Amino acid sequence: MQKQLFISQIKQNLAKLQPFSTQVVTIDNPYFSHKSGLVRFFIAEIEQTLNALVHQEEVLYTEFYAEKLVKQFDALNKAVEKQQKNTKKTVQFHSSFQFPANIHRLSPAKRLEEYRKALRALNEKISWLIEQLYNAEQEGLKQVLQNSITETEYRKTKCLKAIENLEQQLQFK
Repeated sequence: MQKQLFISQIKQNLAKLQPFSTQVVTIDNPYFSHKSGLVRFFIAEIEQTLNALVHQEEVLYTEFYAEKLVKQFDALNKAVEKQQKNTKKTVQFHSSFQFPANIHRLSPAKRLEEYRKALRALNEKISWLIEQLYNAEQEGLKQVLQNSITETEYRKTKCLKAIENLEQQLQFK
């Protein structure tokens, strides 16, 4: 029972790494046959270790393969996390617009002007993100960019709503 729970947990953890399967990582760990390659190759090697573990009868070999499996998984997980951090550092948008710290304290007319600038900045960011997504090769990076596009679209919608409200407010004054 405990063995099945362990195997189930490893399979769940490997499933979390699947979105990064086309990403190239470098792993300096003696428990893998290669130091660099696609995440899916490392996942396949972990699955081979898991298969060897499942078919072991000897306690000593079972302990060896269980330890190897855990160390392989930890090494791959750290490599993917490191790659994600590096990816996030290299992909950052910088707007050409400057915004005051307390937009909400400005007069409605001035706030409307700032919201319109914010809308232009959000449109720029969306265009930039779409371009980055188009040029991205790694599956993990594509997912990060897609999430950023979704978040920025949401912020754009909120900005448009605020502009509409301010325009109506100023129209009735």
